[in-house]
Amino acid sequence: MNILLAFKAEPDLSMLAESDWQAAACSGTGPDRRLMRILMGNDEQGAAELMLQAREVNPALVLSAVTLGDERALPALRNMAALGFARQTLLLSREDTRFSPVYIARQLAAQVRAQNAGLVLLGCQSSEGQNGQTAWLLAEMLGWPCLSSVCGLGVDGEGFIVECEDLRQRSRWCVQQPAVLRVQNRSQLALRVPGMRARLAAAKVDVEQIVCEPSDAAEITCLSLERQITRRSGTIIDGPAPQAAKRLWDDYLAERITL
Repeated sequence: MNILLAFKAEPDLSMLAESDWQAAACSGTGPDRRLMRILMGNDEQGAAELMLQAREVNPALVLSAVTLGDERALPALRNMAALGFARQTLLLSREDTRFSPVYIARQLAAQVRAQNAGLVLLGCQSSEGQNGQTAWLLAEMLGWPCLSSVCGLGVDGEGFIVECEDLRQRSRWCVQQPAVLRVQNRSQLALRVPGMRARLAAAKVDVEQIVCEPSDAAEITCLSLERQITRRSGTIIDGPAPQAAKRLWDDYLAERITL
């Protein structure tokens, strides 16, 4: 079976200082993403690790990766090749698709059909745009079920055991048909690092590049940027250390900790 990882090669916005954001707000176009390094999102890294773990159990699984963007995404795809992904596809598009989940899902659906994938893994949302709609739209276009908050993937014969976890419950699903999985990585998954020999070999890998059809979305203009400051309330406990520690325990910790 072919398992497809669809990820977004997104700019590392942490490289920008606050002064850079303020200057970008005055430009009307927002930060210049071309000047930032390109990374896989945290959720997508978790999805890739789940796929690698599943292949360790069933070596017959064929892993593929696809992303939509420009040539700056090639290092991320070659990193997937170094990890053992058999096929890497770059959907070439120089348009700003941060707020175009329908367009992205349409391009991914065409690739899923072309590659005859039986399982598609995506992250829940990217760091820019953050619409969280792409996976749902892709599942609707394919007519497949979609499982959200995926945190585990196991092999069960010809099918898969999918674990999902949210803030209220943890569930296990037996998947025997094609499906779309939205992976949410709460730091429980870390993508392995390929060795130097694998990286050198992957540097020569030919990445399939497909030019996408133009998007009909309107051009996006940055109107303004506003910094969101989140503060937490706190209580300062004054007094000598022994009395302060006793008050901390009696008033705040005792009811929350069970010994």
